[in-house]
Amino acid sequence: MISVRNEIIVDASVSVVFNVASDMERYPEFIPAYKKVRIVEQDGQRMIIERVGLVGKREVKWKSEVMIEAEKTITAVQLEGPLKGMMIKWQFEERDGRTRILLVHDFEYKRIPLIGNLIARLIIARMVSRMADETLAGIKRRVEFQTD
Repeated sequence: MISVRNEIIVDASVSVVFNVASDMERYPEFIPAYKKVRIVEQDGQRMIIERVGLVGKREVKWKSEVMIEAEKTITAVQLEGPLKGMMIKWQFEERDGRTRILLVHDFEYKRIPLIGNLIARLIIARMVSRMADETLAGIKRRVEFQTD
């Protein structure tokens, strides 16, 4: 199993940060890598979300099942896409009026027998980390410099 961990501190309360992070359909407004996000099914705290984004210079589509626990965690599993089965967990922690977001992606890459996870560790984990950093930075910008 490969685990990619990214984190950021945002100068705002957990409730403000969580509201922006959990409003995924708005990601294309403030995260350049996201081109389209659409909720295709919703039942309480559970959603099925389709996304289109740029990974490097390549457009990629994926579908995730997302569970939201208000102001605490967001968890997801990729149902379709290049990293099917990848588990994602967002954790939000208040620290002196600021919020720490920890974003963890856990996955295996089995497309290439024997060396798939080696390739994943060397290349794919870096791409996942880069996109996670872009997502967290976009949320930070949106919260700290929001004008609407």
